[in-house]
Amino acid sequence: MSLELFLNDRYKILQCMFERQIEIKGQNIVQLSQQDIADVVQLSKKKVNTIIGELKSNGYILQQSPTRGKYLLTEKAIQAVRKIKKEEVTPDE
Repeated sequence: MSLELFLNDRYKILQCMFERQIEIKGQNIVQLSQQDIADVVQLSKKKVNTIIGELKSNGYILQQSPTRGKYLLTEKAIQAVRKIKKEEVTPDE
């Protein structure tokens, strides 16, 4: 898995979503609006919208419902966040 996609604001958004998942009926759901995410990562809502579109296109997140702010992180996304977090803790020497 190439992590080059996450060397910028994409990772901030994915990490924000990862850390704010809540369990509802056995599913981990990110119940944040794009504005909520923008406020947390300090980016514009437009930028967040663009990046969420990219993450969807690349198979990292799914939109659970067409209404505001219900996303699911795919296994691909969860593995990417965990791998990046691990590399932050134990960088190559």
